Parts: sequence; structure tokens; C-alpha cells
Amino acid sequence: MNLGAYLRSHTTLFAILLLVLAAAAFERYLNSTYHYLQPRNNPRGAPQLQGAALQDLAGVLQTLYPEGAEANLAAGQARLEQGKLQEARLLLEKALEVDRRNQQLLFLYARLLLDQGESPEKVKAVVDELGRYFPRSRDKIEEYFNQASKGKISFEAEGPY
Repeated sequence: MNLGAYLRSHTTLFAILLLVLAAAAFERYLNSTYHYLQPRNNPRGAPQLQGAALQDLAGVLQTLYPEGAEANLAAGQARLEQGKLQEARLLLEKALEVDRRNQQLLFLYARLLLDQGESPEKVKAVVDELGRYFPRSRDKIEEYFNQASKGKISFEAEGPY
């Protein structure tokens, strides 16, 4: 009787061990195949605030840091969503006075200039600045603005950087 209970407990422990090993192997497979446990590094994977949440954030940031680049960037994004392009432009320009090396800020500002029908030279100057600060993205950024401007803005190859 004692031997039977002993074997049953070991059989149960062995079954649990097999399940744990199978689950660990499956998790390792998923992690190596889909990277589902890795942090999201892609900007598309990180959710962005929109609508009322963005407006609330912009309001709080502007109250706390009225001269800060992030506060004015958030407020500018909120105004863009509302279709208030001139207000957004003023806020983005204020943010650019503080931080000219923010990729999102420079991209939004260049896109806004393009949407407002500014001269291709003015838009190109901002896009060139963006490409200078972020050389890895330069080709894609230039291609995007070339297509968005329907060929009005063209970029010459200036070397790798």
C-alpha cells in the first residue's frame, strides 16, 4: 500500500514535469518566432494618444511646462486633429525654438507646411534638417515628402549622410 501511494505521487509529479517542460518549450518557440514577449520598439507598436486624451495631456503639460517642447508638440498635435492648422503651426514653431532635434516634431512641422501650401523650398529646408539629424531615416523621409508633394519637392543624392 505504501509502495502504491509512492508510485502514484511520482507519476503525478512526472506528469506535471512533462507539462511544464512542454509549456516552456512552446513559450521559447513563440518568443523566438514572434518575439511576443519582447518590448515594443517599433513606433507603430506603441499606442499614440488621440482625441480627448491628447487634448487633456496637452492641457496638463502646457499648464506645467508652458515653454516646453513636448507640451507645445502635444498641443500642436491636438490642434492638428481638430483641423486648426494655424494654431498648430504656432505651437509647433514654439516647440522648435526649444528643441530642433525632435524627429516627430520636425516631421509634423514639415507635413503641416506642405498641407498649408508653403513653398517647396521652405518644406525642403525642414526635411533636409530632419535628414541631417536622423540620417538612417533620410531616404524614407525624402521619398515620403517627394510623393506627398506630388513631385514638387525633389532631393538630390548628397552622399551617404
